[in-house]
Amino acid sequence: MVTGGLPEDGEARLGPVMLPAGRRVIPHEVPGEPVAWVTTEAVFYPGLKWSDLSDMREQTGLVPVVLADDPGPDFGGLFFYAPDDVSQADHLDPAQVVAALWGDRTSPDDDEVWAAEYAPFSAQFPGLAPPGDAPLSKAQLLEVISALPAARIGLVPARRPADVLPTVGWVGPDCQYPDNLSIAAILRSWEDRFGARLLRIGPGAEIQLLVERPPRSLQSAQRIAAEHFAFCDECGGRGLREVGEIAASLPGAPTWTFWWD
Repeated sequence: MVTGGLPEDGEARLGPVMLPAGRRVIPHEVPGEPVAWVTTEAVFYPGLKWSDLSDMREQTGLVPVVLADDPGPDFGGLFFYAPDDVSQADHLDPAQVVAALWGDRTSPDDDEVWAAEYAPFSAQFPGLAPPGDAPLSKAQLLEVISALPAARIGLVPARRPADVLPTVGWVGPDCQYPDNLSIAAILRSWEDRFGARLLRIGPGAEIQLLVERPPRSLQSAQRIAAEHFAFCDECGGRGLREVGEIAASLPGAPTWTFWWD
């Protein structure tokens, strides 16, 4: 059993969960303490392992994440580069962060081409969506995580799933965000409002969240879709780029997927 620290290199056991051999990973740009422990080979049914490890997070101090990309022999890839001071995210207001991103994606001049992308809203950010209150069943969530293909499992010493990306120094959307603190602020808000937890990183500059309380109607999905539109370049794992089509994909959806160019 590991409590409050990363496993040593080699096989690891956390409570009833046995993991194959893994190793500690030190970030490339800021050498120092390891920021994660990652299995050296893909694990079958990683979603089930993720679920069991998530249930023990408060006891272990470790947040699990599925790594869909191969980080390579030196564990580079997009995963472990320049960690941020996660405590700085405490000072960010997610509503202000998303509003600023919305302003970057919309046109105050009512350009028809731009306006079609964020209709039915205007260039004025509509505000954060209210929390979800209708949880999916455990069976629905289990169906999703059981279907994940074999992948590596990472363990990250973090307070919550939303803090994983700045903790490890992920550089997926570095062209849009100077660091991962704004991302963490938004993911924290989605955790609180919708039970949306980081499940998978990759392939490429992609993340996927498991959502316990998604919207159940198109009307309730629209403002959430506005947040997604501001947050990333494409949503849903299907290249969705407009608020209307993003909203149509959200009612009852157990996962949210985001991708950056």
